[in-house]
Amino acid sequence: MTDLLSRYAESLFWFGRYLERTACLARLLEVQTSFDRGKSNAGTTWSWILTLYDDHERFRAAHGEATPDKVIRFYVADRDNLGSIVASIRAMRENARTLRSIIPTDLWHQVNVFYNRFRDPTPSMLSDARLSQTCQVIKKECYALQGVAYATIYRDVAWNFFQLGLLIERADQMSRLLDVRFAQVRDEAHAETGGPGDFGFWSVLLRSVAAQQAFLRAYPGRRDADSVARFLIFDPALPRSIVFCAAQLEDVVHGLRRDYNLRGATNVLQKLDDVRQVLDVAVNDENLIRELHSFNDQIQRDLIAVSDELGEHFFGHGGPEDQTDSPEAGGAQPQSNTQTQSQSS
Repeated sequence: MTDLLSRYAESLFWFGRYLERTACLARLLEVQTSFDRGKSNAGTTWSWILTLYDDHERFRAAHGEATPDKVIRFYVADRDNLGSIVASIRAMRENARTLRSIIPTDLWHQVNVFYNRFRDPTPSMLSDARLSQTCQVIKKECYALQGVAYATIYRDVAWNFFQLGLLIERADQMSRLLDVRFAQVRDEAHAETGGPGDFGFWSVLLRSVAAQQAFLRAYPGRRDADSVARFLIFDPALPRSIVFCAAQLEDVVHGLRRDYNLRGATNVLQKLDDVRQVLDVAVNDENLIRELHSFNDQIQRDLIAVSDELGEHFFGHGGPEDQTDSPEAGGAQPQSNTQTQSQSS
């Protein structure tokens, strides 16, 4: 790939990642807001989102005690938080600016409408009365952008990298959500009984990935932890399942090798094969729920390795050392370190 094409490919990759990240976070905050409404312990339930992105220390250093209002502002409107919605929208727009000469005018226009609408959220937009509506609008704007992108972007080699970014982000977000929500089950000593009896607990997880109706169709009458986990990991018909994303990633990278003779695709496929092997072992594991943290930790590491291979072979990076910091072993992978676009590119 030429230097110019590599630059376009990387920008499309990160455009896809930031777009999916924004939609995921808006949907999660919307669901959490709805779940908390009217609950006496609502203030204690937002800390799991800090755990989701491994942000406890960073948040505490900047904002002190984690109250709902502070957490909401941190993830919606804090420009210094690279994982916030406003920061992701800004990064998405900057990548679109790099692509200005190759993306359709309709897409560029839609990006700017989105950016100008949410570049500086007002306090009223984050109030209890309006937060759910604000998140709904952000989510719909993301869906509209995806629709315009799929309807208008020219299907040359660079297009594939938009898909890769979106799919890697989607799989990573799913893995994180599974890890943190099931850790809450373990902490509450529910692992042996299959999870809290209140389906509302699992409803938050399923609605956070837009999968509740699909789950009720696929598992009528089931409310147990194992069914929820296996559905979100292994169902090949669910667009956000890890298996679905892994299969789509393989298809896209096979296309890069087959249609464009990009030799670096072979290296990426080898890393994707690691993801496939983890999934193939886990699907037959009767103790999956007890070992879910190890499973998710490995999936996240393998996805980081896939992203590193893309950077090395297609984006002109020298390898993982040219990316942002790698995660430490043994915990959730910090989004701010592993999922933020390299500033050197």
